[in-house]
Amino acid sequence: MKKPKIRELKEAITSLFSKPYTTKFPYQEHKPFPKFRGNPQYNEEECVGCGGCFQVCPSKAIDMIDDIENKKRILIHNPDRCIYCGECERNCITKEGIKLTNRFDVSYLKEVNEVAHRIEHNLILCIYCGEIIGTEKHIRHIYRKLGNLSFSQPILISQAIQNLNIPTEHEEKLLPPLNRQDILKIICPKCRRISFILDEVKG
Repeated sequence: MKKPKIRELKEAITSLFSKPYTTKFPYQEHKPFPKFRGNPQYNEEECVGCGGCFQVCPSKAIDMIDDIENKKRILIHNPDRCIYCGECERNCITKEGIKLTNRFDVSYLKEVNEVAHRIEHNLILCIYCGEIIGTEKHIRHIYRKLGNLSFSQPILISQAIQNLNIPTEHEEKLLPPLNRQDILKIICPKCRRISFILDEVKG
């Protein structure tokens, strides 16, 4: 039998007087480090439903469902597909809409759809063709960011009117074909371009 090396003896003696490297979980509560990358969670107050997290997720752990009939956008985070890379948090336009938490216990006895975290937003649709323009909170976020410059965009003007609670005499209606004055209504960029072209043709 070979004699133990001095380094091995030193490590053995040191380990007798040092704390263990592992925790006593599950017998004692484990407290992760502050920068631990755990299960992401949406913040209902800060998330604007832009879909940025859905676009950048490399493992496709986030689903984005646009329910046109009910004018709802649903974002669902599926923890069984998440690799906790932090791209959703890094690319969030509000920086607070989705955050990695310290939650490390990601083993579940329930069905996956029961532990998935979801958030819903109201959609704004083009009143002419029904195309998705964005969510209400996303439009208002842009309005706040632009400040006075937002008055150069019709959709943002409409949101400003709602925020100021300015009453309107008539409901916003649009009847085909598109006319020049329809650019001041909630229509998508494609329909706005068509209204400009039609006006030029008439001229």
